[in-house]
This record gives sequence, C-alpha cells and structure tokens, in this order.
Amino acid sequence: MNTGRTITGSRLINLVIPGGGLILIGRELLGVLIAAVFTVSALYALAATLLFPDDTSATWRGLGLGVALGSYLGAQLRYAQTVRQQADQAGADLRHAALRAARGALADGHADLAWEAVQPVLPQAEGDLLVAYRVAQVLTARGAGHAALSAWRRVRRLDRHRIYREEVRVNEQSLASELGISGDRPAPESSGV
Repeated sequence: MNTGRTITGSRLINLVIPGGGLILIGRELLGVLIAAVFTVSALYALAATLLFPDDTSATWRGLGLGVALGSYLGAQLRYAQTVRQQADQAGADLRHAALRAARGALADGHADLAWEAVQPVLPQAEGDLLVAYRVAQVLTARGAGHAALSAWRRVRRLDRHRIYREEVRVNEQSLASELGISGDRPAPESSGV
C-alpha cells in the first residue's frame, strides 16, 4: 500500500516527468508509454520551433505541441485516477479482512477479539449494511446492551431489502426485554462500549 510520503513524492515526479509518478506507484508500462509519447512529442515540438522553424510547417509544430500537452494532461489525470483506485481497493481489502476476522472470532466465541477486528471499519457502520450487521453481532456477543440495541436498529434502518429482518426483530426484542425498554422507545445513546 502506498504511504502518504510515497504518494506526495510520486505526485511531484509526475508533475515534472509525466508518467514518472505512474511508474513509482506500480503502473510501470503505462508510465513508460506516457513518458515516451510526451518526450518524443515535446522534443519534436521544440526542435521544430527552435532549430528548424523554416523546415516544418506551423501545423506540424502545433501537432507536436498538442500531443505533448495532451500526454502531459493525460498523465496527470491517469495518475489521479490510479491513486484513487488504489485507495478504494485498499479500503475494500481492509473492510473484507476486518469482517472476515470478526466473523471468525465470533464463530470461535471470542467476542473481544471480534470487537478488536471491527475497529478499523467501525466508522463505516453508519452507511454500510454488512459492517453495521457485523458490529451489531459483536456488540450483542459482548453483552453491550444499549449499544447492541442501537446497532440492531441501525441495521434495520440500513436494511432496505429486509435481508436481516428476522434476526433484527429477534435481537431487538431480546435486548429490549433484557434492558426493560419498550419496543418503540429509543435506546439511550451509547458510545459503542
């Protein structure tokens, strides 16, 4: 995974040498191709303008300059897109690993290990159904009553297709009766234990 320093350095390299940043972040072939197109077209435009202005037409000089400018801008856009894709993939990998570890820990009866496993993805629970579901399971297994009830209510809110409908209903009723809360009264706010 790329660190902030690597990204900053490769961004600067990509600004100075189009394609160089792509090479540094692992897209070697694309980076070399862009760098070659930029270099050839920029050198042609410079040579045609400064060394042989009488031997080349303005159209060819403009074409060389246009290709050089296009490859420069393309390198910047492609670099930004690649960094964004790599960050998205790293986030998806982290989510997958955290949920898998939490599921395994729960299956083995280790609620505290499962809680540690979901920590990296806990902020995603507000908008991600699967993360919210796993957090609700973990909080229930840990015996964190009010936090677990709030988590199951979050799952119910996020579950538009009612995939977890029955499990949510059973857990909400069970937790509400354990806590002495009526079904329609909101659970007290909790920090997630």
